[in-house]
Amino acid sequence: MKGPSAMPRSTRPAWDCNNWSCPICTAPERDEMTLLRCAILTLLEHGRWMAQDEISLPEILSDGGHYLGRLRIGPLGQIDDNTPVPAIEQWTWLEAELRLVVARAAGLDAVSTLDPRINGALASAARLPERRLVDLLDLAAEQFAELNTQPRAAGQ
Repeated sequence: MKGPSAMPRSTRPAWDCNNWSCPICTAPERDEMTLLRCAILTLLEHGRWMAQDEISLPEILSDGGHYLGRLRIGPLGQIDDNTPVPAIEQWTWLEAELRLVVARAAGLDAVSTLDPRINGALASAARLPERRLVDLLDLAAEQFAELNTQPRAAGQ
């Protein structure tokens, strides 16, 4: 089974969610991938609220593109242009990367979304009590933001 191996190219250059507390969008080095990184961080942050509402980890980690699309539409039908909604062709990558980020926070040393151990790590994490699951999602968001806001070496 072939999976997403590399971050897809975004069609929007230098995304900015206009949230001054977003570590991705306020990082000094922003590029065309900022929208996808912001989307992952948004899903992790919303995932902690979902966990508090006793929504299962598999549900939190699946269908992120649809979730962001629904989140973008306000209660009165208004469009929130500050919600990061990747293109449909990027949703598979988004879900795979989100699973990898959470598996890493759970202690897995995976370097690829194709690591066969991810399912096992996530199955174990899915059995965590709600408070520990929230902590895991917080840790995943913290690690992801730290990794993606470090200055990149020339040529990367």
